[in-house]
Amino acid sequence: MKISVIGGGASGMVCAVALRQKLNNAEVTVYEKMPRVLKKVLVTGNGRCNLTNTHSSEEYFRGETEFVKTAFAKYGPDSTQEFFNSLGLLLKTEDGGRVYPNSQSAGSVVNALLGAAEETGVIIKTDTEIKTVEKTENGFILNGCIESDAVVIASGGCSAKVHGSGGASFDFFKELKLSYTGPVPALTGVVIRNFPKALKGVRNISEVALRIDGEEKYRETGEVQFNDYGLSGIPVMQLSGIIARNKGRKAEIILDSIPDYSYAELGSRISSMIKAFPDMKAETAASLMLPKALAGSYLSECGIGLCAPIKEIGREKADSFVSLLKKKRFEVSDVRGFDFSQVTSGGIGSREIDPDTLECRQIKGLYVIGEAVNVDGLCGGHNLQWAWASARLCADSIAEEK
Repeated sequence: MKISVIGGGASGMVCAVALRQKLNNAEVTVYEKMPRVLKKVLVTGNGRCNLTNTHSSEEYFRGETEFVKTAFAKYGPDSTQEFFNSLGLLLKTEDGGRVYPNSQSAGSVVNALLGAAEETGVIIKTDTEIKTVEKTENGFILNGCIESDAVVIASGGCSAKVHGSGGASFDFFKELKLSYTGPVPALTGVVIRNFPKALKGVRNISEVALRIDGEEKYRETGEVQFNDYGLSGIPVMQLSGIIARNKGRKAEIILDSIPDYSYAELGSRISSMIKAFPDMKAETAASLMLPKALAGSYLSECGIGLCAPIKEIGREKADSFVSLLKKKRFEVSDVRGFDFSQVTSGGIGSREIDPDTLECRQIKGLYVIGEAVNVDGLCGGHNLQWAWASARLCADSIAEEK
């Protein structure tokens, strides 16, 4: 039996290894268009590779989450850790259930998978781009000449093209006349209209809320990063896919820049400071609560001079400043594109592939896994957990069909 896996990323490589573990007489070949496999894995988690999360479940995903529920029922986070332990990889669990290699290097994950591929006899062909997949009476023909009994599309989404995800999966879907949800960037920065460039480089723990046409769609607290184009940081990246899916509607991000204090507590604090330090400059006083650049921007927006003594601010402007601290509105222009996104939202759905097997309903012997499926996770190891789980479920399905 000849099985072709298109794409040498996280899901493709694990699927190939799992196939050889189950079908040692099968010829399993991974085709990767880049010069090396697992290139994207090397840069995940800032080079540390957050390979799963102990809390991962369908609650941490968007899209058609029934896929996640099915795959995780068999190959959840505990199973993922067991799998990598079986390859000799030592793991470490950190805050929030995030699991990393103990070496703190994504290279260890790559080496474990390459070692497993070599040990099980997976054939890896790099610098080999599969451009066409044709269904035949007896199987499949790839690129007009490569015969295969089964094909696994593991070529990812459209995010981070430099690492190999150029949207090939969607080209295959079009060629095979399969319906899918169009791809948009997710886990990326958000472009803000008329964003003050002076805030570039500021970082601040904030509560972030997203409203679409006035209706709240998401809320999370964490470190927000201010860039030259707008906002980033995990809580902002988490909501970027929602914005991308609602393009053309009014999107607004509201920041609570001091979430641990209420309106009343902040107002009382400012009143106390005015009594104790009446001649303190407004900028100095505000910088005791916020990063200096952010404090200055908020003061200016309220019409408060940076060098004005706080005793001269007045009640109305002081109240405006507190309101801004708790509810600063940013008008969204767009999200950053695929080149800057960590994952793709969209892909093939349950209309075309069976969540229980990941086999195409119309084209038997064709399977789709990983990022090419219409499901995407939040930050924190969830997307790699889906990659591994879908790969192993797919391998089971192919082995059972044999």
